[in-house]
Amino acid sequence: MHTLEEWQQWYQSVSVLEPPPRVPHRPSEEPLLETWDNRLAAQNVYFDMCVAKHIGRARVADEKSIASLRVDQGLAKPAIEKAVGAFVRDGSWPVLTHREYLHLIVRIQLARKVVASIREGTPQGMVVKSQMPDLGNREYAIQWFLIDLWNLAGKAFLAAMARDFLGKRTESVNGKSQVEQLASEPTS
Repeated sequence: MHTLEEWQQWYQSVSVLEPPPRVPHRPSEEPLLETWDNRLAAQNVYFDMCVAKHIGRARVADEKSIASLRVDQGLAKPAIEKAVGAFVRDGSWPVLTHREYLHLIVRIQLARKVVASIREGTPQGMVVKSQMPDLGNREYAIQWFLIDLWNLAGKAFLAAMARDFLGKRTESVNGKSQVEQLASEPTS
């Protein structure tokens, strides 16, 4: 028969300390973020060219265009989401109107701002990064950049753009313009 002391020595000699559980390595998103930023930039150039073809000149973002985007964003939402779905499914954009191209351009601008915030490590960027899907999955990434982010922050982004235009304006205008009214509206 073995004594308690002998059993304890034996038990300690055969017990192996288990290593702490390993957290699976998640590769850095930095290369994927850079890739998506480049893709979004290229898509923005393509849409700018499409708008120029529609209107016969280069697009100029001004307070009127921002105000009109804010006004009709709700009406354009189903068409934009349908176009994004077709792009994800088919790999090419369906025929779009001038207004739909403008809506997609603004959505891309928001997506690129978010990517920049994540890459810079800003607090806002880190919050949004926690909601980011696997950017290696093309379908999820496109959905997130062009639809989900817009649903999350599109109204506020357009309001901020309107405020930026107001801040840059050098001439004074009597009364409130449409942009001033929209910029002062609550975004919730």
